[in-house]
Amino acid sequence: MIPIAAGIAAALLAQAPAQAQEAFPARLVTVVNPNAPGGTADIITRGMTEPLQRAFKQSVITVNRPGAGGAVGGAAVASGPADGYTVLLNTVTHVLIPITDRFLGKSSGYTPEDYVLLARITADPLLLVVHPSLPAKSVQEFVALARRRPGEIVFSSTGHYGSGHVSMAMLMRSAKIDLLHSPFNGAGPGIVAVLGGHTQSFFAPSGVASPHLPSGRLRLLAQSGPKRVPAFSDTPTAKEAGYDVEFSLWTGYFAPVKTPAPAVRAWQAALREAAADPKFKASMEKVNVTVDHLGGDALKPWYDAELKRLDREIRAIGKIEARS
Repeated sequence: MIPIAAGIAAALLAQAPAQAQEAFPARLVTVVNPNAPGGTADIITRGMTEPLQRAFKQSVITVNRPGAGGAVGGAAVASGPADGYTVLLNTVTHVLIPITDRFLGKSSGYTPEDYVLLARITADPLLLVVHPSLPAKSVQEFVALARRRPGEIVFSSTGHYGSGHVSMAMLMRSAKIDLLHSPFNGAGPGIVAVLGGHTQSFFAPSGVASPHLPSGRLRLLAQSGPKRVPAFSDTPTAKEAGYDVEFSLWTGYFAPVKTPAPAVRAWQAALREAAADPKFKASMEKVNVTVDHLGGDALKPWYDAELKRLDREIRAIGKIEARS
C-alpha cells in the first residue's frame, strides 16, 4: 500500500505546477509604463485597467518607470521575472530604442527579441502642431518658414529617435529643412513645452495634443499617417502636402519572451476582451485615440514587417544627421 500511496502523492505533486499555471492570474498583475505620466501610454494603460481587471478577475495596477526615453522601464521588465505578472505597455518607441542603439553601437539593456508582443491596442497618426505664435497655418507654410529661418524653429520630441523625433526627421529630410531638436522624457513634458512657447512645434500623439486644439492653444497643420483619420478629416496628411512622411504611433502590451504559454494565452484573451470594452473605446474616442486591436495569427507578420521598416528609417535618418 505504501508504494501506491507514494505514487499517488508523486503524481499530485507533478500536476501542481501545471494547475498553478492554468490558474493564471492568481494574484496582483502589474503593468509597467516606461514613460512619463501624461503621454499616450499613460492614457491607454489607465483606460485599460478596469476592463483588464474584469477580464482577469484580479487587481491590475500601473507603475511608471520613466527614464532614457523608455529604456529604463524596458530593461527592467526584460530582466525581471518572466511569469506574466509584470508586463510592459508602451508605444512604438519600445522598439525604436533598441533598433536605434543597435545602429549606434550602443546597448539599451534589452532588444525586441527579449519580448513577445501580446497585442497591439491602438494605432494613430502623430499630429504636427505648432504654437500659435508661429506664423504658419499649413505644413507648406511651416516648411517655407523653416527655410527662411534654418536652425531656429525648435521642435519637441519624446526623446532621441523616439516617435516625435523620427517623424520630424522624416519631414526635415523630405522638405530639406533644418530644425532645432529639444528632446523630452515623454509626450507629456514635450507638449507642455510647446504650450508654454519654449518650443514651437511637435509631431505629437493625438491623445496628448487634441485636447488643446479647440482652445487655440495649439494649431494643427498635418497628420503623419498613410491616410486621414475620421477625427481629423479636415487635416491633410504630410504625404498629401507633398512630403514623404508616414508614421503610425501604435501601442502594445509586451511580455518577457520566456513567459509561460498559459500566461501568454491568458493575456491575449484578456487584452482582446478589454480592447473591445465599450467604456474603454468611448474613453479613447473622447481623446481622439483610435482603438485598433490586432492579435492572433495576423499579429506576428505585421510586427515583423514593422520592425524591418523602422530599422530602414532609423538608418536613413542616421545617415542624414551624420552629414549635417
